[in-house]
Amino acid sequence: MGINMTYEALKMKKYWFSEDDLLVPIDWEYIESLPKKVKLALELYMEGRVSIGKAAEISELPFREFDEHRVKARAPIRGPGE
Repeated sequence: MGINMTYEALKMKKYWFSEDDLLVPIDWEYIESLPKKVKLALELYMEGRVSIGKAAEISELPFREFDEHRVKARAPIRGPGE
């Protein structure tokens, strides 16, 4: 998935957050540079289809390492009920 396609997904409300919710824009280039499993896990997390813990499992990374990638990508953290 290219940067433009991912950005378009945000515009089409594919994710649980909107562009207006973000303090800083998502770093799509960073996401594109990630290994395939990490990118997939982050995508599923941003879509709201899996929890951050499950996304870490999918990425086959320890939770903290996966969360560091989430932070670098500037993807927001999802609270309970969101």
